[in-house]
Amino acid sequence: MTNTGTSPLPTESNDNNSDKINHLEYPSDQDVPFIEQGDKNYGMKEAPPDRWNAVYWIMLLHGVGVLMPWNMFITIAPSYFVDYKLTEHDGDKSVKTMYALSFFSFLGLFSQLPNLLLNAINIVNQPKGELINRITYSLGVVCFVVVFTIMMIFIDSTTWVGIFFWITMISVAILNAANGIYQNSVYGLVAKFPPNFTNAIILGNNIAGTFVSFINILTIAFSDDVETAAFSYFAIALFTLVACFVSIFMLKEFDFYKYYAQLTKRILASEPIVDRRDEKRIDFGLYKEVLKDSWPQMVNVFLVFFVTLTCFPAIMADIRLFRSDGKYDFIIPEKYFTPVTTFLLFNLLAAIGSYCANFKQIPGPNKLWIPVYLRIIFIPFFFFCNYRPTLRTWPIFITNEWIYLTAGFIMSFTSGYLSSLGMMYAPRTVHISKSSIAGMMSAFFLILGITSGIVFTFLVTYVADNLGPLDRVSF
Repeated sequence: MTNTGTSPLPTESNDNNSDKINHLEYPSDQDVPFIEQGDKNYGMKEAPPDRWNAVYWIMLLHGVGVLMPWNMFITIAPSYFVDYKLTEHDGDKSVKTMYALSFFSFLGLFSQLPNLLLNAINIVNQPKGELINRITYSLGVVCFVVVFTIMMIFIDSTTWVGIFFWITMISVAILNAANGIYQNSVYGLVAKFPPNFTNAIILGNNIAGTFVSFINILTIAFSDDVETAAFSYFAIALFTLVACFVSIFMLKEFDFYKYYAQLTKRILASEPIVDRRDEKRIDFGLYKEVLKDSWPQMVNVFLVFFVTLTCFPAIMADIRLFRSDGKYDFIIPEKYFTPVTTFLLFNLLAAIGSYCANFKQIPGPNKLWIPVYLRIIFIPFFFFCNYRPTLRTWPIFITNEWIYLTAGFIMSFTSGYLSSLGMMYAPRTVHISKSSIAGMMSAFFLILGITSGIVFTFLVTYVADNLGPLDRVSF
C-alpha cells in the first residue's frame, strides 16, 4: 500500500466554471442538505492545481504521523514495558510486578482521556491565527515525549520500577494530549480543501498501522534484544514526526495551500453568519448549528470507530485457531497467527478501503448509515468465534478459520472505506464558513468512538468470562 504513487490520485477539476471548488462528485441523496463548498468564488480565480500532488502527500504524511508514535508505543509495549521494564528479573526467574499486570488498563486511561479532552477543548477554543500554528506546537511536544522515551530505554530502572511506571503514564498522557490537538487541528486544516485531502489523513492512519504491523512481524522473526527493538521502534516514530514538522513549513509555500488559506479569510470576512469565534465568550450556538446539520455524519464516524475498536484489536487478538484435538496445523506458523491475521490483515485492508474511497463514494451521505449500522453485527459475530477459549463461559458457534478471516477482511475494509466517507462528508454538510469546525468535530467523534470502543471491550470480556451458561467451553 505504500506504493500509492503508481496509481492516479483524484486531481483538481480544470472546468472553466470557477465557482466550483469541490473536486469530487458525490452520489446524490434525495432530501440531503449537502452543501456545495464553492457556491461563490469570493472574487478569487479558479483554484490552482496541486502540482505533483505535493499537498496531498503532505496530508497523507501527517495521517501517518498522527498515529505512528502511538502505534509504535502499543506494539512494543508487551515485550518492552510489560515483560522487561516492569518485570522483576532475578537470574532466570522473572516475576511480573503489579505495574506490569495493570499496565494496559492504566495505559488506556492515561492515553484516551487526555486525547478526548484536548480534542474537545481544541474545538471550542478556536484559534485566532492559523491552525497550522497549533499543529507546529503540538508536534513539537510529541517529538519531545518520543525523545524522552528513547532516553529512558537505556536507563536502568530496576530499583525504581514504580517510579518508572508513573513517569511512563505521565509521558503517555502528555503524548496523547498533544496528539489530540495535533490530530484535531489537521482535520480542521484540510476541511476546506477538496474532500480527498481529508481522506489522505485517514489513509495515512491506516498506512501507519500497516507499516507497524510489518515491523512487528520482522521483530518477532529477527530480533531477540528488547532494548534494540524498542529503540528502533521509537527512532522510526521520531523520524516520521520530524518529517511531518518540516513538511508544515513546506506546505505554506504551495500556491494550492495559499489559495485555500486566502479563500477562508475572504469567506469569514464576507459571510454575515460568521465569525463569532472571535468573541471572547464561547458561542455554543455556533457548535449547535454545526451539529444540527452534520450530526448524521458524526454518528456515522462514531459508530464506525466504535465497532472497529470493539473488535480490533481486543477481540480479534484473543481469537485462536479452533481444533478439537488442540493441534495447530494452519498454513501460517503459530507465532505469526495473531500478528498476521489480526494486525496485518486489519491495517492493510483498512488502508485499501481508505484508498478506494478516493475514487468512488457509495453510498451517499443520506444512505451511509445503512452499512455503518449493519457493521454492529461484527461484535456478536467475533464474540462467538474461538474468542478467549480457555476462559469463556459461552459456546463457540463459529469454528472455521476461513469464515473468521473472511469476516475480518470485510470488517477491516469497511472500517477504512466507511470511515473515510464519513470524514469526507461531514465538513460538506455545513456552510463552508463552518467547515473547519465540522471537520474538527468529526475528529472529536472519531476519538470518542475509539475511546468508547476500547471501554466497551471491558464489558465484552466480562460477559465472555462470567455471564455465559457454561462453566467452561466444551469442545
